Amino acid sequence: MVNRNDIIVKLQEALEPLPYIRAFWLEGADALGTVDAYSDIDFWADVEDECEEQAYEAVENALSALAAIDYKHIMRHGHPKIRQRVYHLAGTSEYLMIDFCWQLHSRPKDEYAFYENNRVEAAKVLFDKDGLIRYKPLDLSDFVSSGKSRLDEAKYHRTQHMRVDKYIRRGQYLEAYAYYNRYVLEPLIDLLRLIYTPAHADYYLIHISSHIPTAEREKLEYFARIGSLEDMADKIPQAGQWFDDLLQNGYSGGTSCEIQSM
Repeated sequence: MVNRNDIIVKLQEALEPLPYIRAFWLEGADALGTVDAYSDIDFWADVEDECEEQAYEAVENALSALAAIDYKHIMRHGHPKIRQRVYHLAGTSEYLMIDFCWQLHSRPKDEYAFYENNRVEAAKVLFDKDGLIRYKPLDLSDFVSSGKSRLDEAKYHRTQHMRVDKYIRRGQYLEAYAYYNRYVLEPLIDLLRLIYTPAHADYYLIHISSHIPTAEREKLEYFARIGSLEDMADKIPQAGQWFDDLLQNGYSGGTSCEIQSM
């Protein structure tokens, strides 16, 4: 059966000789050293702008040489210089999805420098012909402005708990659930992100279990477990108090350090 390492080795062997592929690296679990049986593979490649189609073909030919591609989805990426496709190979674990991103070589270089000793994002370089993958010190002062905007929004949401309460009183669970997530959980998540991962405050719940202390994770899980309207009503004031406590005692205006190890 084709395994994770087979895929990585095959793609590296196929792509490195191609002159229009300037760099090839892994992100996600492979780069952070957190691979388990459920991890997908996050590939990135830097490709000459005029060779997009050749790059797609080269990747898909290499994958097909290992096994039939039984799933392929072309995603619409929000960045104008990034292309993304998701694949799965027949006969491999259902969890072994291949998430492949191509960045055009003309993408501004300062957009993808990685921070040193960062446990949230990293790169494992497979080859780099132009020294494109760079690391730089983390300067949290770069995030004060964006952090303030996110904090202002979280504080506003904190004041809007009555939006949840009215649906609870109406007995409308679906609406109450939606507003509970928006006005009770989201401000807590954003504030925890601003405290513990200010350089990645927009990550929402992505891998948050490994980004915040265990005690905070367990508390957030408590507020995320909702079984009824009554449960919601009981937890809203508790969540509000926790937000206020975090704001007063935990938030340092974007100058706290990102957690390096848990």
